Amino acid sequence: MMLPIDLDLLEKRIAIPALLAELSYLNEHRSVELVRVWGEKTMAITSLYDLLLKEIQVSSCQQQAN
Repeated sequence: MMLPIDLDLLEKRIAIPALLAELSYLNEHRSVELVRVWGEKTMAITSLYDLLLKEIQVSSCQQQAN
């Protein structure tokens, strides 16, 4: 059965709220900015998903360095 939406895109869309929550523990200010981006739909899903993964990685590395 063929769905009208790309499954990869759907999985990314489902993952974004959990990624935002994870980022909120590492960088609260940045997570609020990205919640606004998500809510205002000013960035494509794949771009936002990729940015969240990058932000989590960077914030996690910074936290470990401190």
